[in-house]
Amino acid sequence: MAIVQNPITGRSSGTYAGAVFATQFGKNVLRSKPVSVSVSQSDASKLARQKFKALAAAVKELSPALNTFFTSKDFNMPVSSYFIGQAYDRAVSGTLNNVVVDYSKLVVPADSLGLAQYITIYPDIGVMDVNFTHPTVPNLIGFDNTLDLACYNASTGKLVSVKTGLPSSSDQFIFSSSLIGVEDTILIYAKPSKSVKFKASSELAVATFTPE
Repeated sequence: MAIVQNPITGRSSGTYAGAVFATQFGKNVLRSKPVSVSVSQSDASKLARQKFKALAAAVKELSPALNTFFTSKDFNMPVSSYFIGQAYDRAVSGTLNNVVVDYSKLVVPADSLGLAQYITIYPDIGVMDVNFTHPTVPNLIGFDNTLDLACYNASTGKLVSVKTGLPSSSDQFIFSSSLIGVEDTILIYAKPSKSVKFKASSELAVATFTPE
C-alpha cells in the first residue's frame, strides 16, 4: 500500500502497482519495482561461488600484510579486491565441495629490484631466520630507506608476522612463531617502505623456503 503525504513537506513510501515510492535528496520519487533475480543453482555456479569464498578467506588472512605494502591508490580499487581478482585463475582449483587454494600463488612477485635473490631463509621449529646480503640491499633501495617484511606460511595459509620500518643496513631478521613448522613452505614478502625512484609502487619481492 502506498502512503502519500504532502508532496512538498512530507514523504511518500510503499508500493503502487508496479512502482515504489521513495525519497531521494529530499524529494519524493516514483521508481519501478526491481526485477527479482534468482541465484543459479547449477553445479558450475555453485563451484564458482565456493572458489570465490575460499579465495576471499585466504586473502583476508593475508590482508594485514597486503594493506601494509599497498594502498587502494596502487590499483585503483580495494587492495583485497585486486588480489582476489588476480589470484582467481591461478590460485584456486578443485571440484564442487572440494575446493583447494594454493597459498603460494596468492601473490605474484613483481621484483625488478631483484630483492628476492638477496634473501636467504634458515628455518627451525617455530623460528624463521631471514638474512639479507649486506650492503647490497641499501644500495638497491637507498641508504635512507627501510624495509617492510611479512612472513607467510604457504603450507597452512597463515600469516606469521609483519615487520615494518626495518633498517636496510641490518642483515638479519628473525620471525618467531608457533605457526612455523620445520616442514612448512615459508614465503618472505619484502618491499621498500618508501617507493624507489623509477620503480612501480606495486612491486613486491617474494623469497621462498621449501623443505626438501
